[in-house]
Amino acid sequence: MAGTFFGISVASTGLAAQRLALEVVSQNIAHANDPAYKRQRLTMSEGLPLAQSQEAGVGTTMMGTGVQAGAIQRIRDALIEHRLMQAGQSSAQWEFMTRTLSQIEAAVGEPSDTGLQNDLNTFWASWKKVATTPDSIALRTTLVENTQALCSRVQYLYKQIGSARDDLNLSAIDSVNTINQMAEEMARINGQIGALSTGGFEVNELLNRRDGLVQDLAKIVSISQFGEGGGDFVLTIGGRVLVQGTEANTLANAVDTNGNQAIRWASDDQDVLVQGGQLKALQDLRDTMIPDYLNQLNDFATTLVAGVNALHITGKTLTGADGGDFFVPTSVASNIALDPSVVNNPRLVAASATGAVSNNEIAVQIAALGDQPNATTGLSINQMYRALVGDIGGSASMARRQAEAQALSLQQFMTQQQSVSGVSLDEEMTNMIKFQQAYNACARVMTVMDEMLGVLVEKTGAVGR
Repeated sequence: MAGTFFGISVASTGLAAQRLALEVVSQNIAHANDPAYKRQRLTMSEGLPLAQSQEAGVGTTMMGTGVQAGAIQRIRDALIEHRLMQAGQSSAQWEFMTRTLSQIEAAVGEPSDTGLQNDLNTFWASWKKVATTPDSIALRTTLVENTQALCSRVQYLYKQIGSARDDLNLSAIDSVNTINQMAEEMARINGQIGALSTGGFEVNELLNRRDGLVQDLAKIVSISQFGEGGGDFVLTIGGRVLVQGTEANTLANAVDTNGNQAIRWASDDQDVLVQGGQLKALQDLRDTMIPDYLNQLNDFATTLVAGVNALHITGKTLTGADGGDFFVPTSVASNIALDPSVVNNPRLVAASATGAVSNNEIAVQIAALGDQPNATTGLSINQMYRALVGDIGGSASMARRQAEAQALSLQQFMTQQQSVSGVSLDEEMTNMIKFQQAYNACARVMTVMDEMLGVLVEKTGAVGR
């Protein structure tokens, strides 16, 4: 049977529940500009009913005991968040590739008046000028200087592309350290979630922090997540467990056969299977694309060296002696250089085919070498370099288009996620007024009940007067 103070007790549950609901609103408003925060709502339910016998002795009635404040729920959509993670992974992958290819593209500097193509054109033009006046020492000196400039440009370009690969190896080391730190933090958070959940405490803030780490980690490397709690939470990379509950496995770097920083599992030294994210772009660039660019540049340099030398050694110098190598014969892109004897004495440039000072046959043939197709590749020396520039430019352009498309997709999923989990100040202000008025109403009920009890105690009965 309900007691004398039953009504006050019911009203007090309402006061407590509405006050807690206002505290949740306050928390939401405080995080209104935090994209990682997921808005919260207090669940309310009816308290256990109280059975009361009828005065006539027939049956009983069930009386409500007020409102019961339940758990504080995070408002989220797991499917949208999964898609957001995938979109973030793809966007980060293409953005990383775009950034690196743009750096290589800037180093190539084509088309422009300061790129390698300009130095190559100047090199062929210098041979044409020597052909017009074969006995001119000044023109031969200019040829030597322009050739040295061409060699320096080829070496510079090779070094810049190679430096991009070195930078990617440093990024691989940083990424492994970041992944390990995130994995350890998630394992630590899982321990806290498990301990607090057992004690009946809310862990929404910890879950938000872990969700943020998962989203950030997905941008670095492709991952899969299973479970939502502390003990059943599992995170995998390439099918192998990175985090399971409070345990975190460790990644490590190791130098592979190509001198690159491979990413492996520290426990058994097996390669990590990377299927997406920044590390996927890093591996594609470092292990496939950049080596291909360097090989193309090497092929260009060796073809240039071999072609010019093959003609130059058949010619005659101004002294009438047989021509030697014009370039250092073992030159590749990284160390292409003019033969020291020609550098020290421009008279050793072999422009004549017969030894006659006025003869220019060799100079004419070398000047035309740039547009002659190679018997093996079918490309001329000029075309080989243009093909390299085209490959770099094409890859960079495709990466930019993909990055823009993936960024748009990411923005769409972020908008969807925020529409579900983000804080709306208009909604929170409405809820605040609603909970405030409910609190005031419960307080008014308590006031009325207090007045009724006052009348009962003070105005009725004469015992003790």
